Amino acid sequence: MLNSRFLTSLCFIGLVMLLNPVLADESHCERGIGEDRASTPASAFELLRDGTVIHADTGLQWAQCAIGQEWNRESCSGVAEVFDWDGAQTAIDAFNRNGGVGGFTDWRLPTVEELESIAEHCREAPAINTTIFPDTPWAGFWTSSDGAENAEYAWFVGFYYGLAFEYSRLASYRVRPVRSR
Repeated sequence: MLNSRFLTSLCFIGLVMLLNPVLADESHCERGIGEDRASTPASAFELLRDGTVIHADTGLQWAQCAIGQEWNRESCSGVAEVFDWDGAQTAIDAFNRNGGVGGFTDWRLPTVEELESIAEHCREAPAINTTIFPDTPWAGFWTSSDGAENAEYAWFVGFYYGLAFEYSRLASYRVRPVRSR
């Protein structure tokens, strides 16, 4: 006859094994911040091992590093450069002329909706899955989306909390390249 302590331990081990994939996907979340579950679990991305990932929810391919950083097989090194909004487009054009990343040269600025899709709401500073997008600054990143009512404004996503804002095109933010597949 099995004792109750053994059965309890066995049940606990089984529960841990059952929940292990969920726990692994949420390991980048911070306790007490945002939702209980990750909004961008690692399982939602295909790691291509070339400095890019594919987001299963959107089908978009993302550069794992911001412009100015360099992929070194496990993380991003260097400093993410800052640009005004016009400079961000110029930086994308130069990025493509210089070979892009992952063998592709059709990278672009993401729309505000696209960039919001990789914001992680279970963590902050940075509000992004740092397993997928390592060494991401928690500052703002430009989008291609124009300001709604003012032609001198454009949208950016601030990765402190992962929120989108309209701001002057003369402000300085970073660039995360994206491409449609």
